[in-house]
Amino acid sequence: MKRKHTAAVLAVMILVLPVFACGSSERLENELAYRQIGIKNMDDGNYEDALIAFSTALEQHIGQITDVELDICYYKAAAQYELNDVDGALATYNALLEYDKKEGKAYFLRGSLYLEKGDTESALSDYESAVKYCKKEYELYIQIYEKLSAYNMAAEGEEYLNQAFTLKGNEAVNLENRGRIYYLLGQYDNAKTELLAAIEKESVKANLYLAEVYDALGDDASAENYYQAYLESGEADSIVMNALAAIQLEKGNYDLALEYINQGLSMEKVPNRRMLLYNQIIACEFTGDFAGAWTAIQEYCENYPTDEAIEREYLFLKNRQGIRELSDAAEDTQTGDSQTEDTQPEGTQTEDLEDGTGN
Repeated sequence: MKRKHTAAVLAVMILVLPVFACGSSERLENELAYRQIGIKNMDDGNYEDALIAFSTALEQHIGQITDVELDICYYKAAAQYELNDVDGALATYNALLEYDKKEGKAYFLRGSLYLEKGDTESALSDYESAVKYCKKEYELYIQIYEKLSAYNMAAEGEEYLNQAFTLKGNEAVNLENRGRIYYLLGQYDNAKTELLAAIEKESVKANLYLAEVYDALGDDASAENYYQAYLESGEADSIVMNALAAIQLEKGNYDLALEYINQGLSMEKVPNRRMLLYNQIIACEFTGDFAGAWTAIQEYCENYPTDEAIEREYLFLKNRQGIRELSDAAEDTQTGDSQTEDTQPEGTQTEDLEDGTGN
């Protein structure tokens, strides 16, 4: 499909592009500047300002649509999702797909939103379209499996993993992804074979996946060796650090989980700051560091004030700090000021999509 649509056409499709113009080079410069501002705000977890920046960037453009505008729209949808505006994100993906019906990534992301809304029929239809237009991307099959598994549709997800074996290639990245797929299917011997071959071809990330294989096999020593090899490579980002922390939280290694979380939070780019802060709160509670958990939850609430899910943790930690009304304190003397089943941490948070949608 040739991209001859004008900005006026895309305006009708929610992308909101203006019909007036000044110097095209100046507008492009402004568009790119606002895009960069939006990305910086996304990295900082400031999604409201990010959305404003991306929308303003789109308003700078006029004329033939390019990959720059499509890229900004993906960022815009991610910001909308982070602001819990699922319908807004859907509208943006709809606009992208009306413009180009072969945007496989948009099908995947829209399908994930449909899945979250409980529309499994539309989700599966979009996933089929996604693999149709992104036939050679192992990662897409893996992400579809992970999304479906999260919604109790692992059997449907495994069908996509098995489809991925039709992809060919013996480059490091192919071996790495096939090893990961074998791991997800529980075929650990095959997974080790592929991942070790990938490491021989200098795949750094294969160390991470091989560590997960040994974790699943209960070989903690080998798992730790490969985790360490991956961390020492310098390629680990804040998303990986959060994933490692979640693994350690699940195993009850709360101090080690906190180390990973703090490393993630200290990185230059932290697009998943929200999830790291949440897991930091949980880890601090389990180690008995309620003062640290209180500091973390204050930062969390300051940056994400509309998150109702954190309210119970906030009230619990507020009570632990002695910040309460006298009536509350009196009630504690009768019931005991200890963490009950209702105030136990509810679990960790992880992020599976690199573009920040959380889908």
